[in-house]
Amino acid sequence: MKRFRHYQKDTAIILACFGSVVAQPRYLTLLEQVRAAFPDYPAEIAISSRMVLKGLAKQGQHYLNLPQQLANMDMAGYRRIIVVSTYLFPTEEHAMAHATVDGFKHFSLSRLVVTSALLQQVKAANNILQALADHFPTAPDTANLFISHGAPCLDNPGYSAVQYAEGLLNRIGPRNFTCSLEGIYPFGVVREALLGEIRTAIPAVERPRVRLIPLLLVSGNHCIKDLTDISQSLGTECNVEMAKPISGERFCLLDLPAVTQTLIEQINDEIKKLG
Repeated sequence: MKRFRHYQKDTAIILACFGSVVAQPRYLTLLEQVRAAFPDYPAEIAISSRMVLKGLAKQGQHYLNLPQQLANMDMAGYRRIIVVSTYLFPTEEHAMAHATVDGFKHFSLSRLVVTSALLQQVKAANNILQALADHFPTAPDTANLFISHGAPCLDNPGYSAVQYAEGLLNRIGPRNFTCSLEGIYPFGVVREALLGEIRTAIPAVERPRVRLIPLLLVSGNHCIKDLTDISQSLGTECNVEMAKPISGERFCLLDLPAVTQTLIEQINDEIKKLG
């Protein structure tokens, strides 16, 4: 096929992520980590949130979304393009990455693949969640409250991963609790039930210590606003603290080595599969 003669370059990598107006540098650090791990393959970022794209543009930072990056890589002549799902759960944003790539396949001769979300495969989910629980151990007077973002529709296939994560965290430690910002079991609805469960798990302490741990890859505005609201609400009956940063100044799951290691392994697996 004559058109295929224009595809002269090997493999390119696109990190598909939600993006963050306040914490975008952390995604740039991840991009550099990927480039260091795969120096022979160009890697770029694609941001899915139009609100984030517009917000960053106002700051003079201009990024592309996934369709734009795919078009650029195709035009540059890359025969293979690996889209890395830089999402924690395989919910809406992950599904949109798949839909975008599937649509692009209709008019591109590149071989296109999308990696699994970070907590989609059982082995990866086990490794990441165990590492997270180990990093934040509970104590007789201390509970963890893991807070996911959540997806709006209950029939979303990705909810099985969300529920598995919640169940595993609870089984890893009886003083691990979960809720969401706007998905299943949102904090505003389950607050009283959560307090009852915490009191049952820590019966001898009048004001148990509760550590808030966001299940968000990059904790931007949600960490600033929503977790502050949760902290103030629980603070009437508990001693509440935010999870200390794994490294740096801001809590970020991308700083957990198991997360970055999983992402690098996923890319490496796709390179091997592409041959």
